[in-house]
Amino acid sequence: MKLRKEYKEHDYLINTYGSFTEARNDKAHVDERRYAGILKLTADGTLIMGIWSLIKGYMETLSDMGSELIAGGIPVLIAIFGSVFAFALFFVIGISFRYMIWRGACKEADSGRKRNGYIACAIIFLAYGLYEVASFIYRAVWKGTDAQDVLRLIFDATSLIIVCELIASAFRLRKVRDELEAAETGGNL
Repeated sequence: MKLRKEYKEHDYLINTYGSFTEARNDKAHVDERRYAGILKLTADGTLIMGIWSLIKGYMETLSDMGSELIAGGIPVLIAIFGSVFAFALFFVIGISFRYMIWRGACKEADSGRKRNGYIACAIIFLAYGLYEVASFIYRAVWKGTDAQDVLRLIFDATSLIIVCELIASAFRLRKVRDELEAAETGGNL
């Protein structure tokens, strides 16, 4: 059973009326467009998941701070200033890495220029995602979990899948573009 369609030279009749540009609907060009689209989509997903993660973290911090304020542990002004400062610091750091991944992946998908910095950042997020999933499994087996832990697992697993797909599509796109470049240079010589 084949899940992928095999493309032929003239599978789609795009150039039936005199056109100045070539249709480029062979398998390699279609794969290039597919992987570039997946790379852009997963880059957007990585950035959005990062923003949501930071908002969720800030909401958890405020809820923890609220319970301490009710207990009368910390003066209100210091607690608010500290939480805003910590949130701003983590927001800048977290979004900077996610933005690097997003910008690098989008530029590689658009221009074709190979960039390795965003892949390194994505691998760091991949390792962190694996750690979070393993940490959940450990807590579930030895300590027990609650609904918030299960929701965190779903979020972390989704983020992990997006980052895995981003890395895989980046390498597939590079492979297809290398094959296309080799075919073009080999045909022009």
